[in-house]
Amino acid sequence: MTGSSCAIRRPWTILDGRLSWKLMLSHVAVALLTLTLVICAYAIRAIVLHGDDILLGHTVRYDPDFAQSTRLLAQLLPPHLTQEKGSPDSLTLLLRDLGAGAVPGSGPLGGSLNEHTGIVVVSVNGTVLSAAGVPELQVGDELEALPLPEWREAFQAALAGSQDLAQGGPLIRPAADGTVLVSAYPIRDSTGMLLGAVGLRTQPLATAPSSWLAALVTLVLGLGLVIGDFLVTAAIPAVLVSLPASLLLTRRMTRQLRELEAATDAIVRGELDRRVAVLTRDELGHLAERFNLLAIALERLEGQRRAFFANVTHDLRTPLTLIRAHAEALLERARPRDSSVRDGLERILAETDTLSRLVDDLFTLARLEERGLPLFLQPISVEDILADVVETLRPLARRAGRIAFSLDVEPGCPPLQGDPLRVRQIVLNLLHNALRHTPEGGVIRLTARREGAYVVVRVTDSGCGVPAEILAHPFTRYQPSSDPVRGSGLGLAVAKQLLEMQGGEIWIESQHGEGTTVSFLLPVATRDSSAAMATPGE
Repeated sequence: MTGSSCAIRRPWTILDGRLSWKLMLSHVAVALLTLTLVICAYAIRAIVLHGDDILLGHTVRYDPDFAQSTRLLAQLLPPHLTQEKGSPDSLTLLLRDLGAGAVPGSGPLGGSLNEHTGIVVVSVNGTVLSAAGVPELQVGDELEALPLPEWREAFQAALAGSQDLAQGGPLIRPAADGTVLVSAYPIRDSTGMLLGAVGLRTQPLATAPSSWLAALVTLVLGLGLVIGDFLVTAAIPAVLVSLPASLLLTRRMTRQLRELEAATDAIVRGELDRRVAVLTRDELGHLAERFNLLAIALERLEGQRRAFFANVTHDLRTPLTLIRAHAEALLERARPRDSSVRDGLERILAETDTLSRLVDDLFTLARLEERGLPLFLQPISVEDILADVVETLRPLARRAGRIAFSLDVEPGCPPLQGDPLRVRQIVLNLLHNALRHTPEGGVIRLTARREGAYVVVRVTDSGCGVPAEILAHPFTRYQPSSDPVRGSGLGLAVAKQLLEMQGGEIWIESQHGEGTTVSFLLPVATRDSSAAMATPGE
């Protein structure tokens, strides 16, 4: 279940973690939303203008071919109306021949003249002279006998002299609920005298009865085709254009954000001299400027802090040396029976040693941060340096509660490669920590073994172990603790940095109630190893 939910959330997690994707997708989304609104407006307009035609049935309002045919017929008929041999019957035959021989056109009604077209010719006074395709009308009938009122109005306008056959004009009109078109046009001779008028009625528009649901489906399909065509012609090109444009914009915006991110990581690593380039004068440019100001302020504060530690450690060395010298002199002159005085002086010497070691750690740390601590790497006898440190601390161990040391160096253990002074400082720090946590009468064990290309040294105490919250970050400087015996944590932090500078490592293993083991390793010295000098920057 957990894997399934993670798989479902993975795309959103990727999107949440990339600002460039958000910017690019939002740009494309705005473009598509704009197109969607345009499509909706286009569809609404189509529904408003043509929805009734689709839902209520097919209608026709105008046919330019039909208008032109009416005008041409009016120009053809004057000779036939002025001939004496002309008669209504011969005129009717002419009209029928015109309709039968016509070729269907391309208009919405299948053309202007065909066998189903109604043709009527009236005189100047409105009397029907001839009719073809209109069975309900007879020669001699008046205009009122025309089957459609729109047709009568068109004839009246033509007899009044109108010649406007444009859409919406008086001479061509839809009739019978838009299923037919009717027209009329004045007939004039060569002198312009009005001879009468001719009118056309188209064949009825082919309509099949359909349900409201079928009409709605037709409307939806029609809109779907329109929208699909619009997507192909507009949406896809818009996406193809907006994607590269948004990609260029987001790359420009995120480039400086990535530089800020990299510079922030560098500041976290301690590279306080890191700066970012100000590429623009917008909000991102202002942010880069503020970041540089922040880095300058941090660098200044860090320099002041280092200078403070260096000055403090230097100024504390002289009074500590004087205190120790006077305490040792008083202890030599103290009488053996003055046990309370001797105990007090020994306590002063012990605390002086602790404070001196803390000052040494602070001084070492300050030089490490300034990259000014030189290292003289050379082969070191593991047994000799461990034995020397044990002998140095044995009096302190007796005073701390008769704590014993156990030293076990593997026979034939090769020398390690390191700086003798700094390796001794590391071992001293680890043994001082062990003394603080070992109860009275306890034992501190030191072992040294070769493991591959390294020599591993382990310091094990018999104390109560390290609390879990401290064991998670054992090498943090100035780590606060409710245990006053634990100290400031500087010793382990300094030991870690010194070991890393010499190519070594350090780690801690501890269980509550079973003591703690601090282990470190350094490379085995090679045969051709000679004294070498190294600095933290190398």
